[in-house]
Amino acid sequence: MKTLVATVLCALVLAPGLSLAQSAHDGAKPVKPGSIRVTTRAPEPDKWNAQRSANGTKRVFQCKPLACAASQTVSFVFSKSPTGTPNPEALEKFANIDLPKSIRAASAAREVMSDGAEKVETLASKTATLKGYPSVINESKVTRGQTSSFVQIAIIFAGPVMIRIQSSSPNQQLAQKALDQFVELMQIEEGPPAPPRDKRSPPGTQSL
Repeated sequence: MKTLVATVLCALVLAPGLSLAQSAHDGAKPVKPGSIRVTTRAPEPDKWNAQRSANGTKRVFQCKPLACAASQTVSFVFSKSPTGTPNPEALEKFANIDLPKSIRAASAAREVMSDGAEKVETLASKTATLKGYPSVINESKVTRGQTSSFVQIAIIFAGPVMIRIQSSSPNQQLAQKALDQFVELMQIEEGPPAPPRDKRSPPGTQSL
């Protein structure tokens, strides 16, 4: 049985952008100073097909045909976090107002592009703590004509990295279960603090 493993190495020095890489072998190596490593695994790996983007910022797991009771897709998107430590009040506003609003806006855009009716209903949206980090959890129901699907979203603010995990399925319980399982198996490792940069040294040079 081959385990599906994706590791994301995120440099804390995020200039000019977020540096990401994926490898199935980096898990045994120590995390470098000023870096964070996120490892994702699929539960019951024989049931899932996995794909990743070329730059390593997105990972998608899709349940194989007939392997699950209903179709299931789980995706991970890694991006630069707007802040290392979210303000609790700001995070509450993000959970209750901003995130549901952005999900509805994305739905409206898809509706225009597909020329079809799509309705999004927010079932729950709240703050949480996942893997020891400030997080937001959202559950939405998406209705297109006579069919519905359920989308479970967890956003984790892990220091310099924002991790968005999205689980979707026509079966509400399966969508929730998959999100819980993938979050449970995910590992986040932080390296020691990066040494302070000598302000007298130009960027990219080492002070001896």
